[in-house]
Amino acid sequence: MIAGNVYQTEKHIHYAYDEAQKKYDFRHELKYIQPLLNLGDVTIANLKTSFGRNSTDMFSSPDEFALALKYSGINAVMHANIHTANIDKPTLNRTRDLLNSYDINHTGAFNDAMERNGNNPLIINKKGFRIAVLNYTTLVSRPTISQTFVINEPDKSAIERDMRMAHANKPDFIVVYFDWGINKQEIPSFQQMDLVQFAFQQGANFVVGTQPNVPMRIDYMNYYANGIMKEGIVAYSLGNLIASNEEVRNRNGYIIDMELKKNSFTETTHINDWGVIPVYTYYDTTSTKGKTKVFSIPCSGVESGDILASIPYIEKRRAVNSAYEIRKLLGANADEIQYNMSELAVNNVEETINITKASLNNKFSLKREEDIEPSDAPALAVIGINSANPPSLDMLYKEPEKPVATKGVSAAKKNSKLEMAKNNVETVFGVPVIKDTVAVPALAKQIEIAAQSSVNISSSIKTEVAPTMAPISGKSLNIAVDTFYRIQFYALKKLIPLDTNYYTHLKGYEVQQEDSLYKYLLGKYSKFEECQNYWKSQIQPRYKQSFIVKYVSGKRILK
Repeated sequence: MIAGNVYQTEKHIHYAYDEAQKKYDFRHELKYIQPLLNLGDVTIANLKTSFGRNSTDMFSSPDEFALALKYSGINAVMHANIHTANIDKPTLNRTRDLLNSYDINHTGAFNDAMERNGNNPLIINKKGFRIAVLNYTTLVSRPTISQTFVINEPDKSAIERDMRMAHANKPDFIVVYFDWGINKQEIPSFQQMDLVQFAFQQGANFVVGTQPNVPMRIDYMNYYANGIMKEGIVAYSLGNLIASNEEVRNRNGYIIDMELKKNSFTETTHINDWGVIPVYTYYDTTSTKGKTKVFSIPCSGVESGDILASIPYIEKRRAVNSAYEIRKLLGANADEIQYNMSELAVNNVEETINITKASLNNKFSLKREEDIEPSDAPALAVIGINSANPPSLDMLYKEPEKPVATKGVSAAKKNSKLEMAKNNVETVFGVPVIKDTVAVPALAKQIEIAAQSSVNISSSIKTEVAPTMAPISGKSLNIAVDTFYRIQFYALKKLIPLDTNYYTHLKGYEVQQEDSLYKYLLGKYSKFEECQNYWKSQIQPRYKQSFIVKYVSGKRILK
């Protein structure tokens, strides 16, 4: 099993923290996908985080997440990526030590050149097979913090040397895993195709890629190796196994499910059967009031209704559409594999793992949750100005900034959205007392806190990122107190889905059940004037019965 990116951002960490229990629980994130991942003797994923046990480091995750990865069946992680380039050497070493203690193989980043020479490629021995794995990433610029250790980069001369070392270990199969491309890239570049061709010519059997955060196509590529014409399979981007944010386009991905067979007499290995499993990251905001849970789910199970039958209709449609897009993208070159999934099977696997304290595909490496020293509570405020990304991803992706209508932000200081958020907060909250209480909800709208429930974040007001509360008349204003306006255009007794491919002006609508009616709502404006302008120009001419509703702290106040 080969999967794509596994993210754990500031938002995810907030979501997984139980304020009442004072501990993290990440197990649900891969609950619905772990029966599939555990089928793999070798299960590979791209680890887009680290384990430095530092709650103030936006590129580090709690140790509890590493245990969730182990239980899920992932037993090999790729560590050559831009996130690894943003950690220091002690964090890298602690991450590798933790992965070793959980019996999770890793490759792509090394302490120094000597260590790299002795441990690259990664050799995995399972059931009489020797699998060699090489991992590379393209780094446009290398941050100073990580320049004291080695991260594999896809230089052809380096790949050639690594392939020689791989062949010296007499592997049965060689996988090359690239973390490459730009965010939201949809078509492979010439350089990527050329690099794939070169990897095959040097002896690779299978090539996969990630990084763009969206799925890309699978190709069959003809190449010559030792004068013999062969055919190789390349998946340019597997997308996300756990998405980096809640943007719908980023939530898609697929897993490669591949079976290898070896002839015991000739010692030759070939791909016997293979296919893809479309997956979708579901952000559950309905099952537990005031909490968000992240689930990686197989699309076919949701589509058939065998799992998550009570999922909101709009999320089910998104999961089904995700599968449809992947089928359309890959259908000519790859078959979809659908396993018989059910809530009973998912719960049985979860119970078995909890009892045995080990994944199903590695029962001999026990790791108990009680052996882990509890990680510190989330310390970073989750801020995103006009962006779905938390600060760590904004800093890396550097997407075009949208203008923010807030005074006091100089153009010279807009180095990144994170920096802009800092400047904005300092400018606004620099005054000891804010007298204009009307403007505060609009400011609160710009500062998004992932812990949306009753988390008191006053302790983080002096952190490096930003304060999350504003002093008003000597009191602290919790960021959860917010005012916004929405447009209600329907109120129906029966839930009817809207085709937003046709009614494009209704994209992003939500349905809330109140007073035995399904109320259809659109938009979420912090300023009444903006909401009124859109309502008058777009909605009222088509829906005469529509009107504007005011919400305070998520509660409907008045029409």
